[in-house]
Amino acid sequence: MLNILADQNIPLASELFTPFGNVTLVDGRSLGAAQVQGADVLLVRSVTRVDECLLSGSKVQFVGSATAGYDHLDLTYLQGSKILYALASGANAESVVEYVLAAICSQPSFLEKLFAGGKLGVVGYGHVGRRLVEVATCLGMNVGVYDPYVDSGAYTNDLQQVLNSDVISLHCELTDHGRFPSKHLLSKSRLDTLGNHQLLINAARGGVIDNVALLDRLQQPNAPVVVLDCWENEPSIHQQLVPVVTIATPHIAGYSYDGKVRGSVMLRDALARHLACQTSDVLLANDLCLNLDSRLSLAMSVSNLVTNIYRIESDDARFRSALADADSESGGRWFDDLRRNYPTRRELLGARLFADARTDSLNQLAQCFKLQLIDRSS
Repeated sequence: MLNILADQNIPLASELFTPFGNVTLVDGRSLGAAQVQGADVLLVRSVTRVDECLLSGSKVQFVGSATAGYDHLDLTYLQGSKILYALASGANAESVVEYVLAAICSQPSFLEKLFAGGKLGVVGYGHVGRRLVEVATCLGMNVGVYDPYVDSGAYTNDLQQVLNSDVISLHCELTDHGRFPSKHLLSKSRLDTLGNHQLLINAARGGVIDNVALLDRLQQPNAPVVVLDCWENEPSIHQQLVPVVTIATPHIAGYSYDGKVRGSVMLRDALARHLACQTSDVLLANDLCLNLDSRLSLAMSVSNLVTNIYRIESDDARFRSALADADSESGGRWFDDLRRNYPTRRELLGARLFADARTDSLNQLAQCFKLQLIDRSS
């Protein structure tokens, strides 16, 4: 039997991985080399740095990360050590997209602007960026995309053109090397070009924005409206930023229950392939039932649906309250506690939608979010 070490915040870790061996749940943030020595399989989240310091001398043969990004993994070391690794790429894409929509819905003027021909700028065209573009386009929004690694004539390779959008949403990986490093992609000079007619959302990685420069910009006139889910140096974030951003959340954009379970299943399946084992299907059906007035405009329908299942303002309030109550000597423990004890949040994707009539707007919504549209009048 394999010895499997799993982050305690990976949902269903015991249930999904016990068929492969003995599962031990650990605190991913404080995980050290001594704990890993006897493990064959390591299952982590982005809070655990996986490199030679952690794995040297261990028996680990498989590392699974229940997150889409991989900047916490030393891939060069893993490949050189012939340690197989798997990522839950795309598992939380829907969760992040619905977070972005909730952020936009929390600022009605920007929601109205997008439905009146304004532009949504998406930086990064990976799993999340593609899904956001898919949803926004389905809803009839004008979309611009910047990703220098994607060869597509449909989108621009001019970052500044995308940064001129009414709403800017960041979804790129964090890199500090290569042809197009994304660390501090939004530098002081780029932040200075943004104004109060723009909404900036970071649900990517904290370091994509220079947080010191952002603080300076937000203390100046004509500053943009900012929603921050990702911060530099988490969990010990730049606390002076909190009062000047409009919405502050503790890196939970991808924390929907559905997305977490999807990620766990992806890792389970990857390990099963590695071991050439059979696995049973896991039912991921959405049992949510929602109601909507068919007379609402498309913009109001989107707002009602999104805010019915997730109110981003509640996360913002919890964030500010936790920071206010935090002990000055606790470091970033309050930030981690918010993530560890995050309330269950469901996704809109695949839910059942009851309405009193089938309209073009409702059919459009059903298509965007794969909703089961049920006409109450029939």
